[in-house]
Amino acid sequence: MSEALTVKEFTSETWADFEALFGKHKGVSGGCWCVFHLCPSSEFNAMTREGRRDFQQRQVELGCGSGLLVYDQGVPVAWCQFGAAERFRQIERMRAYQALNLPAELRPRWRISCIFVDKHRRREGWSQFALHAAVGLIREHGGGLVESFPLDLPGPRPPYTGSEAMYLREGFETITRLGKNTLLMRLLV
Repeated sequence: MSEALTVKEFTSETWADFEALFGKHKGVSGGCWCVFHLCPSSEFNAMTREGRRDFQQRQVELGCGSGLLVYDQGVPVAWCQFGAAERFRQIERMRAYQALNLPAELRPRWRISCIFVDKHRRREGWSQFALHAAVGLIREHGGGLVESFPLDLPGPRPPYTGSEAMYLREGFETITRLGKNTLLMRLLV
């Protein structure tokens, strides 16, 4: 990794960098624009790629940006979506999550949903760096219980959520499976 690393929270000031990183990859993962966890699935499915980009832009313009960008020499190379738990409405709607019937003391204050690295910069440690930076920013913003949802998928292609091993290295604990491929992990920051 370069010596010229910077991390910036996702705000209207960093929108153009987010748009450049995601636009380079056609909105990432079928044109998601990291919107899937921010709205009901019916709303997500009704949106076009451009609609998802516009939805994300509206969120950030309203001061509801959820995430951070990692830069190498001023160029955005990685993204981690995190924020206040209530912003990630889709997770609350998962049947497997609802079935947990969490007591108040286990309700999260924060969630980390996605990690993405420019395809030309993968296998350089950016995902771990972005996760570490997100945990650091969560700590700066008062900390609390953090949930993450890495996918446990077969095959060599890394999921957009990061791996279980990566979260374990950061101190997260695996709690349970939510369905076939999704893990629920937690960290108290």
